[in-house]
Amino acid sequence: MDAEIKLSITGLVYNQTVIGTYGLVLSEEPGNRRFSVMIGEPEAQSIALKLNNKKSPRPLTHDLIHNLLNVFGSKLEKVLIYNMINDVFYSELHIKTGENTIILDARTSDAVALAVRSDSPIFIKSEILDIVGTVIEPQPEQTNDDKDEINIDAEELTTEELDLLSLHDLEELLNMAVQEEKYELAVNIRDAIKRKVK
Repeated sequence: MDAEIKLSITGLVYNQTVIGTYGLVLSEEPGNRRFSVMIGEPEAQSIALKLNNKKSPRPLTHDLIHNLLNVFGSKLEKVLIYNMINDVFYSELHIKTGENTIILDARTSDAVALAVRSDSPIFIKSEILDIVGTVIEPQPEQTNDDKDEINIDAEELTTEELDLLSLHDLEELLNMAVQEEKYELAVNIRDAIKRKVK
């Protein structure tokens, strides 16, 4: 049996390449590998609503499915991303009902949206994470003497990597870029801030 690795949701990033889609960023727990799953805007909004503890005036589809599971005494035990074909992730819902566990195929976006409502863990098969996972090195504590090094690293960051930074980190980088008169970098960081505060 393939090992399963637990995942946590790191964030949602607007996809500028394909309009109306978002990158759902997932991280191994514990660990420093991340990957993203392209999902549609409705699913992204559904996930974001729950993560931000906001409620829709009327139940969304994922709320309805969660309520149905509760009414019938069932529980989502876990979500498992079990395959990837042509860059498309395949997921399963493991639903406990009575003494039995039912496994249903689901889109990863729907599975995650349901998992956040059920406080259910999300897993991925280790062999898939080995393929798609990108190692994100933890940022060491920086001193004033290291500021030049930060600027060099910041210029090499991709748009996706900028989107993974916190708003506080982006604002600090923007200030440093302006002070160092690195205006092209400043524009890229400013755009990342705009995407973050939408």
